[in-house]
Amino acid sequence: MTDIAVQEVFRSRRVAGAALMFIAFPITLMWLRFGLPLRFSFANFVFMTGGPGLLFFGLWAAFPQRPPAVRLLISDDRLVVNTGKRQTVIALDDLICVTKDRPLLANHDRLTLETADDKAQLYIVQMTHEAADIINLISVRLEGRGQHLVEGRSDVLGARTGVWEVVTGNPFERGG
Repeated sequence: MTDIAVQEVFRSRRVAGAALMFIAFPITLMWLRFGLPLRFSFANFVFMTGGPGLLFFGLWAAFPQRPPAVRLLISDDRLVVNTGKRQTVIALDDLICVTKDRPLLANHDRLTLETADDKAQLYIVQMTHEAADIINLISVRLEGRGQHLVEGRSDVLGARTGVWEVVTGNPFERGG
């Protein structure tokens, strides 16, 4: 199988930059047409740079200069997690569980890949894949090793816990 790269995308930033350019361009044209004073002063200069400033900021937001950083690379034998300056390599044989949670006061999910020695956290903000897709991709890679991920259930009414544990065996066996 080929390696799967889960990386950042700048979808909302590009849309917001395009909307800002759409708004700022007519404002800039109106200020240039009707806002030029006969006597020029510093206050006029500050007022006149508002439209071109918004237009420049919209261009900056719509066309980001830095390439998206690869945050998670899923291969047949390991997971490589890049979180800023730290790179964590997790062998699939060492993976114990994957936890999906949402931190307090956060608007997005977080995945925690846990081994016996280390934990790696991956925030699912502006990513090419959703958290459920990433969990499924990891489970597919584990199936080649005779393992799979199973979501835990709580004792209270069997509610899902958000913790997927690595279990040995065929994922399609029927429980008796």
